[in-house]
Amino acid sequence: MKLMRRLMGRRLFHWMMENTFYGQFVAGADVQSIKPLIEKNSRYGVKSILDYSVEEDMPEEEARKKEKE
Repeated sequence: MKLMRRLMGRRLFHWMMENTFYGQFVAGADVQSIKPLIEKNSRYGVKSILDYSVEEDMPEEEARKKEKE
């Protein structure tokens, strides 16, 4: 992903992620951006499960240390 972001540039990379596989699983970045999708799905009887996810790039050694805590 880092290579693709570097090759494509930040803006094009984010557009591609939101409009391909990433967009299939993430409704939006905030409450306002997810409302239209939740409402659309509700009309078809599809309910939503909302989950908050945070990811951070860090060196493997640091990740192992935090995992033990």
